[in-house]
Amino acid sequence: MPSDKPAKRADQLGHRPKRFWKDVTVTDDFGIALDGRAVKTPSGAPLILPNRALAQAVSAEWSAVGEHVDYDAMPLTRLGFAAIDRMPDMQDEIVTEVLRYADTDLICYPSEYPASLTEREHEAWDPVLHWVGHDLGLEFHQNLTLIHQPQPAQTLERLQAFVRGMTPYEQAGLMSATPLLGSVILALALWDGHLTGEAAFSASTVGETFQAAIWGHDAEAEQRRNGMKAHAVSLETWFSALR
Repeated sequence: MPSDKPAKRADQLGHRPKRFWKDVTVTDDFGIALDGRAVKTPSGAPLILPNRALAQAVSAEWSAVGEHVDYDAMPLTRLGFAAIDRMPDMQDEIVTEVLRYADTDLICYPSEYPASLTEREHEAWDPVLHWVGHDLGLEFHQNLTLIHQPQPAQTLERLQAFVRGMTPYEQAGLMSATPLLGSVILALALWDGHLTGEAAFSASTVGETFQAAIWGHDAEAEQRRNGMKAHAVSLETWFSALR
Protein backbone atom coordinates (compact mmCIF):
# COMPACT_ATOMS: atom_id res chain seq x y z
CA MET A 1 0.00 0.00 0.00
CA PRO A 2 1.54 3.34 -0.99
CA SER A 3 2.53 5.73 1.77
CA ASP A 4 0.47 8.88 2.31
CA LYS A 5 3.47 10.82 3.63
CA PRO A 6 4.07 12.79 0.39
CA ALA A 7 0.44 13.92 0.38
CA LYS A 8 0.63 14.92 4.02
CA ARG A 9 3.87 16.79 3.37
CA ALA A 10 2.29 18.70 0.49
CA ASP A 11 -0.74 19.57 2.63
CA GLN A 12 1.37 20.81 5.50
CA LEU A 13 3.60 22.96 3.30
CA GLY A 14 0.67 24.19 1.21
CA HIS A 15 -1.50 25.71 3.93
CA ARG A 16 -0.72 29.02 5.60
CA PRO A 17 -0.99 28.74 9.39
CA LYS A 18 -1.31 31.93 11.38
CA ARG A 19 1.71 33.18 13.25
CA PHE A 20 1.32 32.41 16.95
CA TRP A 21 4.78 33.16 18.33
CA LYS A 22 6.67 36.24 19.45
CA ASP A 23 10.20 34.95 19.99
CA VAL A 24 12.39 32.81 17.74
CA THR A 25 15.48 31.24 19.25
CA VAL A 26 18.25 28.86 18.21
CA THR A 27 18.57 25.96 20.63
CA ASP A 28 21.82 24.45 21.89
CA ASP A 29 21.52 21.60 19.38
CA PHE A 30 20.94 24.10 16.52
CA GLY A 31 17.20 23.61 16.36
CA ILE A 32 14.62 26.39 15.99
CA ALA A 33 12.19 27.20 18.79
CA LEU A 34 9.10 29.40 18.59
CA ASP A 35 8.32 30.69 22.08
CA GLY A 36 10.21 27.63 23.31
CA ARG A 37 8.35 25.16 21.08
CA ALA A 38 10.52 23.22 18.65
CA VAL A 39 9.88 23.62 14.93
CA LYS A 40 9.29 20.22 13.35
CA THR A 41 9.49 18.96 9.79
CA PRO A 42 6.36 17.75 7.97
CA SER A 43 7.20 14.18 9.05
CA GLY A 44 7.34 15.27 12.69
CA ALA A 45 11.11 15.25 13.20
CA PRO A 46 12.76 18.22 14.95
CA LEU A 47 14.21 20.74 12.51
CA ILE A 48 17.87 20.46 13.51
CA LEU A 49 20.53 22.22 11.44
CA PRO A 50 24.19 21.12 11.29
CA ASN A 51 25.70 24.34 12.67
CA ARG A 52 24.81 27.63 14.32
CA ALA A 53 25.35 29.74 11.20
CA LEU A 54 22.72 27.83 9.25
CA ALA A 55 20.38 27.66 12.24
CA GLN A 56 20.56 31.44 12.58
CA ALA A 57 19.83 31.88 8.87
CA VAL A 58 16.78 29.62 9.15
CA SER A 59 15.62 31.32 12.35
CA ALA A 60 15.73 34.65 10.51
CA GLU A 61 13.10 33.30 8.10
CA TRP A 62 10.81 32.44 11.01
CA SER A 63 11.40 35.85 12.58
CA ALA A 64 10.42 37.51 9.29
CA VAL A 65 7.07 35.69 9.05
CA GLY A 66 4.14 38.09 8.87
CA GLU A 67 0.58 37.29 9.84
CA HIS A 68 0.68 33.89 8.14
CA VAL A 69 3.44 31.38 7.42
CA ASP A 70 4.36 31.38 3.73
CA TYR A 71 6.73 28.50 3.02
CA ASP A 72 7.34 29.83 -0.49
CA ALA A 73 9.15 32.73 1.16
CA MET A 74 11.20 30.38 3.39
CA PRO A 75 13.60 28.53 1.05
CA LEU A 76 16.13 27.68 3.76
CA THR A 77 13.44 26.14 5.95
CA ARG A 78 12.24 24.04 3.02
CA LEU A 79 15.79 22.85 2.38
CA GLY A 80 16.09 21.87 6.03
CA PHE A 81 12.87 19.89 5.80
CA ALA A 82 14.12 18.11 2.67
CA ALA A 83 17.51 17.31 4.21
CA ILE A 84 15.91 15.65 7.23
CA ASP A 85 12.76 14.06 5.79
CA ARG A 86 13.81 13.04 2.30
CA MET A 87 17.54 12.85 1.61
CA PRO A 88 18.48 9.89 3.86
CA ASP A 89 15.99 7.57 2.13
CA MET A 90 16.60 8.82 -1.42
CA GLN A 91 20.27 8.06 -2.04
CA ASP A 92 19.72 6.02 -5.20
CA GLU A 93 17.19 8.52 -6.55
CA ILE A 94 19.57 11.41 -5.86
CA VAL A 95 22.41 9.75 -7.76
CA THR A 96 20.12 8.84 -10.66
CA GLU A 97 18.87 12.41 -10.98
CA VAL A 98 22.35 13.94 -10.76
CA LEU A 99 23.73 11.56 -13.38
CA ARG A 100 20.78 12.30 -15.66
CA TYR A 101 21.63 16.00 -15.64
CA ALA A 102 25.37 15.35 -15.90
CA ASP A 103 25.00 13.26 -19.05
CA THR A 104 23.36 16.16 -20.90
CA ASP A 105 24.62 19.09 -18.84
CA LEU A 106 23.62 22.52 -20.11
CA ILE A 107 27.13 23.95 -20.23
CA CYS A 108 28.44 20.99 -22.22
CA TYR A 109 26.19 21.90 -25.16
CA PRO A 110 26.86 25.44 -26.40
CA SER A 111 24.74 26.68 -29.29
CA GLU A 112 26.00 26.09 -32.82
CA TYR A 113 24.71 29.50 -33.95
CA PRO A 114 24.44 32.44 -33.99
CA ALA A 115 28.13 33.03 -33.43
CA SER A 116 27.52 35.89 -31.00
CA LEU A 117 25.50 33.62 -28.70
CA THR A 118 28.05 30.82 -28.98
CA GLU A 119 30.78 33.25 -27.97
CA ARG A 120 28.86 34.40 -24.90
CA GLU A 121 28.19 30.82 -23.82
CA HIS A 122 31.86 29.89 -24.12
CA GLU A 123 32.84 32.97 -22.11
CA ALA A 124 30.44 32.00 -19.32
CA TRP A 125 30.85 28.23 -19.38
CA ASP A 126 34.43 27.34 -20.35
CA PRO A 127 36.00 28.68 -17.12
CA VAL A 128 33.55 26.62 -15.06
CA LEU A 129 34.34 23.48 -17.06
CA HIS A 130 38.04 24.10 -16.44
CA TRP A 131 37.39 24.62 -12.73
CA VAL A 132 35.34 21.45 -12.24
CA GLY A 133 38.03 19.40 -13.98
CA HIS A 134 40.97 21.00 -12.19
CA ASP A 135 39.55 21.44 -8.69
CA LEU A 136 37.08 18.55 -8.39
CA GLY A 137 38.71 16.11 -10.81
CA LEU A 138 35.55 15.80 -12.89
CA GLU A 139 36.48 15.97 -16.58
CA PHE A 140 33.43 16.84 -18.64
CA HIS A 141 33.60 16.95 -22.43
CA GLN A 142 31.99 19.88 -24.19
CA ASN A 143 30.03 18.85 -27.26
CA LEU A 144 30.15 21.33 -30.13
CA THR A 145 27.10 19.82 -31.84
CA LEU A 146 23.61 19.16 -30.50
CA ILE A 147 24.00 15.42 -31.07
CA HIS A 148 24.24 13.70 -27.71
CA GLN A 149 27.63 12.34 -26.73
CA PRO A 150 27.89 10.49 -23.40
CA GLN A 151 30.27 11.82 -20.78
CA PRO A 152 33.28 9.68 -19.80
CA ALA A 153 32.27 6.75 -17.60
CA GLN A 154 35.08 7.60 -15.17
CA THR A 155 33.69 11.11 -14.71
CA LEU A 156 30.20 9.81 -13.96
CA GLU A 157 31.58 7.23 -11.53
CA ARG A 158 33.55 9.90 -9.69
CA LEU A 159 30.53 12.19 -9.63
CA GLN A 160 28.40 9.42 -8.16
CA ALA A 161 30.90 8.81 -5.36
CA PHE A 162 31.22 12.55 -4.81
CA VAL A 163 27.48 13.04 -4.36
CA ARG A 164 27.09 10.00 -2.10
CA GLY A 165 29.80 11.47 0.12
CA MET A 166 27.87 14.67 0.70
CA THR A 167 25.86 15.30 3.85
CA PRO A 168 22.05 15.26 3.56
CA TYR A 169 22.11 19.05 3.90
CA GLU A 170 24.52 19.39 0.98
CA GLN A 171 22.49 16.92 -1.06
CA ALA A 172 19.30 18.88 -0.42
CA GLY A 173 20.95 22.01 -1.76
CA LEU A 174 22.39 20.20 -4.76
CA MET A 175 19.03 18.63 -5.62
CA SER A 176 17.46 22.09 -5.55
CA ALA A 177 20.25 23.87 -7.44
CA THR A 178 20.66 21.35 -10.26
CA PRO A 179 17.17 21.62 -11.84
CA LEU A 180 17.07 25.34 -11.09
CA LEU A 181 20.25 25.90 -13.11
CA GLY A 182 19.78 23.03 -15.56
CA SER A 183 23.33 21.99 -14.78
CA VAL A 184 24.95 19.86 -12.13
CA ILE A 185 28.28 21.54 -12.95
CA LEU A 186 26.92 24.99 -12.16
CA ALA A 187 25.25 23.54 -9.05
CA LEU A 188 28.61 22.17 -7.88
CA ALA A 189 30.24 25.55 -8.53
CA LEU A 190 27.58 27.14 -6.32
CA TRP A 191 28.04 24.44 -3.66
CA ASP A 192 31.81 25.05 -3.63
CA GLY A 193 31.57 28.83 -3.60
CA HIS A 194 33.34 29.08 -6.95
CA LEU A 195 30.27 30.98 -8.23
CA THR A 196 27.85 33.20 -6.37
CA GLY A 197 24.13 32.57 -6.69
CA GLU A 198 23.73 35.45 -9.13
CA ALA A 199 26.72 34.36 -11.20
CA ALA A 200 25.51 30.76 -11.40
CA PHE A 201 22.03 31.88 -12.42
CA SER A 202 23.45 34.28 -15.00
CA ALA A 203 25.54 31.47 -16.50
CA SER A 204 22.47 29.24 -16.67
CA THR A 205 20.43 31.83 -18.56
CA VAL A 206 22.87 33.08 -21.19
CA GLY A 207 20.54 31.98 -23.98
CA GLU A 208 17.45 33.53 -22.41
CA THR A 209 19.27 36.82 -21.82
CA PHE A 210 20.47 36.82 -25.43
CA GLN A 211 16.96 36.24 -26.78
CA ALA A 212 15.44 38.88 -24.50
CA ALA A 213 17.94 41.45 -25.80
CA ILE A 214 16.70 40.74 -29.33
CA TRP A 215 12.96 40.29 -28.83
CA GLY A 216 12.36 42.32 -25.70
CA HIS A 217 11.44 41.42 -22.13
CA ASP A 218 8.17 39.75 -21.19
CA ALA A 219 6.87 40.96 -17.82
CA GLU A 220 5.65 37.54 -16.70
CA ALA A 221 8.87 35.84 -17.77
CA GLU A 222 10.90 38.53 -16.02
CA GLN A 223 8.98 38.00 -12.79
CA ARG A 224 9.60 34.27 -13.00
CA ARG A 225 13.27 34.89 -13.73
CA ASN A 226 13.62 37.18 -10.71
CA GLY A 227 12.07 34.53 -8.49
CA MET A 228 14.50 31.91 -9.77
CA LYS A 229 17.45 34.24 -9.26
CA ALA A 230 16.33 34.90 -5.69
CA HIS A 231 16.25 31.16 -5.10
CA ALA A 232 19.79 30.85 -6.45
CA VAL A 233 20.90 33.53 -3.99
CA SER A 234 19.21 31.66 -1.13
CA LEU A 235 21.13 28.53 -2.17
CA GLU A 236 24.34 30.55 -1.96
CA THR A 237 23.41 31.39 1.64
CA TRP A 238 22.65 27.72 2.35
CA PHE A 239 25.91 26.39 0.91
CA SER A 240 27.99 29.18 2.44
CA ALA A 241 26.71 28.33 5.91
CA LEU A 242 27.57 24.66 5.35
CA ARG A 243 31.22 25.34 4.51
